Amino acid sequence: MSNFLVIKNLILPLLAQADALTSSDNDSLIASLNEKLIELDGLVHCDDFVSKGGLSMDDVDLWSRLRSITIVKGVVWPTKLRHYMDNLSVKSDVPLYDQLAL
Repeated sequence: MSNFLVIKNLILPLLAQADALTSSDNDSLIASLNEKLIELDGLVHCDDFVSKGGLSMDDVDLWSRLRSITIVKGVVWPTKLRHYMDNLSVKSDVPLYDQLAL
């Protein structure tokens, strides 16, 4: 699956649901989000970049979108995806929102 399709089919629908995470169905939305993150975990090339070609605009786009999810309490990050998020946070000197999670 191309990185564009990953973002279009997995990430954008998740972000569309993010506005609803304060509603009464938080648990089911977070469970759905966690399932999608597991799917995405298998598509991440390595801890440093999402695609085989190395660091690219795909990483800038994907990482910034996933960063917004770090503010959601109850999200379970798969191992490879979490390492990817943490590594890019350190390399870019841009913190994640985990400590502010609501």
